Amino acid sequence: MNRLLNSLILSFVFTSVHAQIVQNERFEIPIENGESYDVISAGEDGLFVYQKVLGQSNNLNTVWKIARVDTSFDVQWVKLYSLSADYELVDHYYHEGQGHLLFNNFSTKNKNLELISWDLTGDIERLPIRNYIPFNYFDFVVMEDAAVIAGYFNYRPIVILYNFRDRIPRVLPGIFNEKSTITDIKVNDNQTFDVTLAGRTLDKKYTLFVNTFDFEGNAVKNVTLDTDRTKSLLFGRTQQMESNAQLVAGVYGRYNSEYSRGLFVTSLNRFGEQKSKFYNYAELKNFFNYMRAGREKRVRNRIERRKIKGKKIRFNYRFLVHDLIEYDDQYVLLGEAFYPKYRNTGTSAGGGNFFNPVPNINRGLYSSNLIFDGYRYTHAVVLGFDKSGNLLWDNSFEINDVISFELEQFVHASKSGENIALLYVYDNKIRSKIIMENDVVEGKELLDVALKYEGDQSREGSTNLMGLNKWHNNTFFNYGTHSVTNISKEAVLPQSDVFFIN
Repeated sequence: MNRLLNSLILSFVFTSVHAQIVQNERFEIPIENGESYDVISAGEDGLFVYQKVLGQSNNLNTVWKIARVDTSFDVQWVKLYSLSADYELVDHYYHEGQGHLLFNNFSTKNKNLELISWDLTGDIERLPIRNYIPFNYFDFVVMEDAAVIAGYFNYRPIVILYNFRDRIPRVLPGIFNEKSTITDIKVNDNQTFDVTLAGRTLDKKYTLFVNTFDFEGNAVKNVTLDTDRTKSLLFGRTQQMESNAQLVAGVYGRYNSEYSRGLFVTSLNRFGEQKSKFYNYAELKNFFNYMRAGREKRVRNRIERRKIKGKKIRFNYRFLVHDLIEYDDQYVLLGEAFYPKYRNTGTSAGGGNFFNPVPNINRGLYSSNLIFDGYRYTHAVVLGFDKSGNLLWDNSFEINDVISFELEQFVHASKSGENIALLYVYDNKIRSKIIMENDVVEGKELLDVALKYEGDQSREGSTNLMGLNKWHNNTFFNYGTHSVTNISKEAVLPQSDVFFIN
């Protein structure tokens, strides 16, 4: 772990014209025999790097190693923790100086959870969470004096609040009886948190339900967003504003469809009164900029022809919506469009639909030789709203090289002055674009991820990127594994498999 002293950061140095990515140093750990590491961002408090220690784990116990590295890449401490081998890691979280690892007991008799928490000094505390419901894990967040753990039991959402003081888990009211899906869990600054669900109302409208609780698990506010059958609210995230008001932003689509046709923003005051605004994809200025010039021109001409005839044009997209970001007096929404990709292994006996999601292929309705081949991302969209939900500007960032078997956030945003930098890392290259509201300040650029020694080469196809995360200020990091080869005399090892942080 002492080798954590060497690290690499991707730091944005902004000028009035453009942003530059500066790669200062690099951190590598040689790995052997299937070793794996993961990283938790602690913001200005540094990074936590943790791993399951294979050589010290057995059928009775597993041993975990946790290290803290500050922003100067000095190792502050390294700790070991042992727990029963019946527990497996499901997630991690960081909140205000506390790191957390959540474990689930996978034995048939014991459904308990275990939360391992530590502070910046390395003091580790074990928090067993008694659980009687064998739910499927979905997400968890940690806030002051409590953790919120969400999942599904018999296809119904269940959310448990675990208070650190009395250490008694409590099922949140008004959620388990809903046949719906969890879209977001958001911790607010006013000692509350939101659980947002998507589902149908009694009159069969598909919409969002925003449930606000205090840190004791008491219901503060429950709001059903107004909509009609022509605009089903498919997904949304919340953002707290002043005076206990809220902003909910997400995507809407037609009735009984998984495709979205545009974005919506709903403003809620503290009494639950609401006002919604809808923005069709065709109304956005830069939504189609990811297309080739010829295709984009044809699409825009088609939109104009429909407008002249007084008709609306509708576009259907699968769209990931990320957290709202507050900048000055604006709220910025970032999302990514994608579609599932399939390949055909032969002649289909039943002629399936290319765009059907994976779960719909083998239900006995027809046979198909289509095999899911990952999600292909097309572009990211970034939009600015005021506090009333009025659209101020929009822009986009083409993604023409990302295929992933899991839906995850690739593009991240960082603001400095009037500029917003958009970036993602894929296939060992950094892609970046600088915008200023509707305008492009600097087009898409590609930069190789720097290696540690002169003459280092990453073997083609060996890179496994595990994630890109915001660190602190305008600094990001990404991490993963790859094989590095170097025949120069400077290299410590001529060839090795390494875990790296960029």
